[in-house]
Amino acid sequence: MHETVCERLVPGLARGTAPLTLLVAPAGYGKTTLLTRTADVFPGKVLHWRPCRDTLGVPSLLASLGRQLELADTVSVESVLLAVERRADPVLLLVDGVHHVHGSPAEALLEELAVLAPRNLRLILAGRRMPALNLTRLELADTAVLRAAELRLGEGEIAAVFPDAPEVTRELAELTSGWPGVLSLSRPAVLAGRDPLESAGLRTYLDREVLEALPPRLVRLMERGPDDPGDHDAADAPELAEEYGLETDVPLLRAHLARRCVRPARHTGTVHRTDGAPSASLALRCFQRYEATLAGRPLDWSRTRPRVRALARLLSVHAGRPVHREELMAALWPQSPAHTAGRGLQVAVSALRTVLEPGTGRGRAQLLVRSGEAYMLVLDRGASCDVQAFEGAAGEGLRAAARGEADRAAGALGRALRLYTGELLPEDGPAEWVVPIREQYRNQAVRAAHALAEVELGRNRAADAVAAAAHALSLDPFQDAVWRLLIAAHRQAGDPVAARHAERRHAQMLDTLGVV
Repeated sequence: MHETVCERLVPGLARGTAPLTLLVAPAGYGKTTLLTRTADVFPGKVLHWRPCRDTLGVPSLLASLGRQLELADTVSVESVLLAVERRADPVLLLVDGVHHVHGSPAEALLEELAVLAPRNLRLILAGRRMPALNLTRLELADTAVLRAAELRLGEGEIAAVFPDAPEVTRELAELTSGWPGVLSLSRPAVLAGRDPLESAGLRTYLDREVLEALPPRLVRLMERGPDDPGDHDAADAPELAEEYGLETDVPLLRAHLARRCVRPARHTGTVHRTDGAPSASLALRCFQRYEATLAGRPLDWSRTRPRVRALARLLSVHAGRPVHREELMAALWPQSPAHTAGRGLQVAVSALRTVLEPGTGRGRAQLLVRSGEAYMLVLDRGASCDVQAFEGAAGEGLRAAARGEADRAAGALGRALRLYTGELLPEDGPAEWVVPIREQYRNQAVRAAHALAEVELGRNRAADAVAAAAHALSLDPFQDAVWRLLIAAHRQAGDPVAARHAERRHAQMLDTLGVV
């Protein structure tokens, strides 16, 4: 990120008064640089947390805050807030990569810290996706959200970055929409009078760093464009793009997507056959039990080994998204040396391709493809995956609820809860790789049911609010706010007996937790 952008944004980030600020944009917009520069000039204590593969949960977040605040005893939300409040100086918590904990308990804890923040605590959360926070809460009403439009380089700033080539400033600005990372990678080709997309480095960057972080549905909408007559959901594209901080139209990205659509796809979530034959669509179910059908017929697993089936389930959860081979090896061969796990993965991938596409020659697979060092189950336009559909419906519903669009929120949240038919991949039991993902989706379902209950209560549909709150509590009975909502819904429905019964059960729950 150029110095002029930091000069423009850092003072406001460092001196802001709102408890929460969000930086939401794809890779290459300088979010990490902004956080670093803000930390350098902040006049107080700066706390950092960067969630990654091994540090995604609430214990990791609390332990990190406890170390930085030098707390000796067991760390809790209350002890962190008390330690901050006792400080004479302001405190700033910076979280880089918050998209890694989207919909998880750790994200809910960050929201709790922002809601309960003492006057001297502020949070800045940066990531590639809008956090699933309830920004309609009074405590978060002043939340500032900076997206790509605020983080991009203006034409004047581009001219300052490239003073030796003023003649291409406007062309670079129009081509990249001021996207700093893309701008830097495009510049050599533009200066040489060549098409920037001839650069394999730029194409790889767009595929791996940008498009792989987006949901396949959004990529498909971007590929087809809003005027595709066969797409009934294209109207949602701007809203979905906003969730991921994207500019609505970056010409270079649009051109890259158009080129991917006319050549054999190896890195995308969409199948494009080059032999004239229609692609067979996958239908994947991961909630309650695992099912996979191809062209309407269940896949035959009778001759496959357990690890091949486990590989299929793992890739199905991430369908349409590349999963790095090291992640696959760690999940399925956790105790094996790297060379043994690598050979096992190759064998399992080959066996899975035989199940999906028997008789397909080497290098011609269309459903299980390799993208660099990652593997991916491809979803074509006719494919389906309940996990992806659930994520899309839950995200749409929570966004609509935050905007006060009650009818749309109720429809989307209800659809999400119908898709969440049970826990994720029960066949894998307590396997280490599946437990955190399973918990993540269970928490998303709880949040969706909680939000639906609030929406229905606000629409004076007390019976529906009772049903939604009860659903949330069936998934997690230790939700104090949902118990209170259930009690209120019973009262609104004119059922004081049910309300008193819910109050007693709520009290029993609190007693179980040792809460007075």
